[in-house]
Amino acid sequence: MNKLRVLVAIPLMALMVACGSVADPQPRDPLEVKPAAEAVLQMSDDFAFVFMPGETITDVEWDIEIEYRTRDVDAVYDFYHTELVGLGFTRTSFDWDDDEVDADYSNADGLEIEIDIELDDGRVEVDMDIDDFTGPFPAGFSLTSFAGIDIPIYQGASVADVEWDFNFGHPSTDVEAAFAYYDQHLQDLGWTQTEIDDGDDDEREAEYVNDGVHLELEVEDNAEVELEFNKLRFY
Repeated sequence: MNKLRVLVAIPLMALMVACGSVADPQPRDPLEVKPAAEAVLQMSDDFAFVFMPGETITDVEWDIEIEYRTRDVDAVYDFYHTELVGLGFTRTSFDWDDDEVDADYSNADGLEIEIDIELDDGRVEVDMDIDDFTGPFPAGFSLTSFAGIDIPIYQGASVADVEWDFNFGHPSTDVEAAFAYYDQHLQDLGWTQTEIDDGDDDEREAEYVNDGVHLELEVEDNAEVELEFNKLRFY
């Protein structure tokens, strides 16, 4: 009798294991959980971000990362080089490898742009930084424009993903006042606050969503402001 039970149990266990393996979720491309990149780029016209009026601004950093569905690093770099030169920029440094290009540019106004283009997981990633910008500061920026510069988008391939980081400081403004202004400003721009952490006197954080796109606002000690837009960790 015990032998019969074992013989019945073995195929039953095999069936349960097989069913479980079928039901296990399959790995997904992380980009599948994010909104379509083209649609996110189209939000730029509605993201008219304005710095807190009347306050001192320092340490402005504007960073955009774009991922294209192509493997042609050289073609993407040639496009950005041509566009930046056409906008009045001069290349000040250049470093090239088979799958990566690093270059720095500056213009007569002292605006400096660092661009890093590399092949990663079969796609070309472009990281464009505007760092150490000393001004005069613009009133604000959008997702694809800063300091009068419209960031070019390569048309030779579709956009797979896009993310932004914006950092700046208000050294003479307290954390609570800076957070209150930017929190309300984002909501006025159509972003719905979904989470807030205001339990620390020296730091405020909040998360927002607009048409399925996520954004995080963080204001730290000395009113250092950071905006992170469409990061994969939000999804």
